[in-house]
Amino acid sequence: MTGKLRITDVERIPLRVPFTPRCLEWNAREVWQWQVVEVIRLTTNEPDLVGYGETLPFYTWGVVTDAAVERVKGGHPGDLLGDDSLGAGLQMALYDVAGKALGVPAYRLFGKARVREWCPISWWNIDMPPEALAAEAKEAMAKGYTAYKTKARPWWDVFEQVAAVSEATPPHFSLELDWNQMLINVGNAAPVLTELDKCERVGIYESPIMQRDVEGLRQLRSKITHPIALHFGDPPYPVTVRDEVCDGFVIGGGVSQVLQQGTLAQAFD
Repeated sequence: MTGKLRITDVERIPLRVPFTPRCLEWNAREVWQWQVVEVIRLTTNEPDLVGYGETLPFYTWGVVTDAAVERVKGGHPGDLLGDDSLGAGLQMALYDVAGKALGVPAYRLFGKARVREWCPISWWNIDMPPEALAAEAKEAMAKGYTAYKTKARPWWDVFEQVAAVSEATPPHFSLELDWNQMLINVGNAAPVLTELDKCERVGIYESPIMQRDVEGLRQLRSKITHPIALHFGDPPYPVTVRDEVCDGFVIGGGVSQVLQQGTLAQAFD
């Protein structure tokens, strides 16, 4: 990547990427707007060097603003890497074009050694009734997925959901349950999760009770066998380490934030 490389323009391309019919039916209740995607196309003074990124503007850690677009024009991609204030799609496009200019994968630009050669990706959708969830799981398997993260909600029978997915998929297919804190407290959660512990298909419980409930999480973790994952930062990281309230973290954000969270999470392990 030469010092003469400059960003000449940033094109913002709005798209509507439709859900599949089954997901459309259930996503319509609360996440219908996640069909909206903004693709970023970043061009440079080298015609063959073009970077691409994308943002879900209604579900993102950082939208791309007009000010951010103007700020990068005329700049060198290398000077802008790691700036989380630019927003998701624009930051992604910068790493894309910088990696292409240097002929290296994006992770080489993070200043960290490669930890693994591959990373599993889970199938996802909003909460659904057992029969729909099982149909989704079968589709996930057909497309090569072996893990499925879904929303566990008090208005569905979670045991019926797990049973339906288990019947529709082979033994190595795992189910990750994201409660979004809806079990509220350890008194509600313990009977449910200790019963779910008997289900080998269940992998993790994400945010089963209020994340600020440090004592409740500590007690819950002592009562169950499957791991608990919490969104990083709530409760504060030092409290999480001191009281051992979870087994892992959900991390997210821009490159600099994710690297910082990842370093701390690694030390926690």
